[in-house]
Amino acid sequence: MVSKVEKVICSNTIFCVIALLTIVLSNESTSAQNSDIETLFQLINERLSYMEHVALYKENTKTPIEDIQREAVVIDNAVESANELGLFGPSVESFFRVQISVAKAVQYRYRADWLSTPPTFVPLDLQQVIRPKLSELGESIVKELATFYLDGGQISDEHRILFHDTIRIKNISAQDKTRLFDSLLVIATQN
Repeated sequence: MVSKVEKVICSNTIFCVIALLTIVLSNESTSAQNSDIETLFQLINERLSYMEHVALYKENTKTPIEDIQREAVVIDNAVESANELGLFGPSVESFFRVQISVAKAVQYRYRADWLSTPPTFVPLDLQQVIRPKLSELGESIVKELATFYLDGGQISDEHRILFHDTIRIKNISAQDKTRLFDSLLVIATQN
């Protein structure tokens, strides 16, 4: 026969096991979301890391930094992909516009630096290497955003420090990072 004390102990043990499992599963979910957000931030950093090559390629070919037609293609592709993946297209458009604006600012800063200290590297080819890689990274950013948001994630101010620490590109200012992060805060799903 089971005593009243044994029933209480058994009941408390079951409660503790369920509570512990809930905590472990919650921590695994949080860890997965943190991993997803870190991956997203690293993709943004990687995309911006190509701006030094873009700037030098354009400098060498006497091409202007601003390319409105190319920017429109990048934004249209991002919005189309976002809509297909369940994100609210205009929110992704806003982020990509800011990302392009920051990328141009970074390119201008590199070119200004080179007035006094010329670069010592050969840039990657814009058409054959850089643009395909930037397109691939743009698509990966949208997919990572969709995965994160559709799995119940939400970018919030608690991620700001991680974002600022992850974006480590020379010639990107703290204000650029803030603008980029703030544009991520408005990303939304279609629902």
